[in-house]
Amino acid sequence: MGYSDPPWTFKGRALYQLQLVKSEEARKYIPDTFKLVELFGHTLGGFYLARYEDSPVGSFDELVTMAGLVWNAPTSCAWAARVYVNNKEARDHGLQCVGLPSRLATFTCLPP
Repeated sequence: MGYSDPPWTFKGRALYQLQLVKSEEARKYIPDTFKLVELFGHTLGGFYLARYEDSPVGSFDELVTMAGLVWNAPTSCAWAARVYVNNKEARDHGLQCVGLPSRLATFTCLPP
């Protein structure tokens, strides 16, 4: 199993929490070559938590902390400051093919 050529299909559940982030804090994680999308000294960051039941590398969990929005013509996109996954193939793909700051982690799901 592994990633083939894009497009890739992921199936699962996710939670996306948005948060205002001070631009000066976001800039610590975003290269100067990218234009930060900001208003009144803030940008939009947050986190993304997903449990993929099906992906090119099987099931895995992912937590992404987003520093803020960057302008990448013709649109804007969220910049990942940190990416945590519990699947080595997903981590390697993030690092080598997509350029994400992916790290291996352990996720524990507790009952409510």
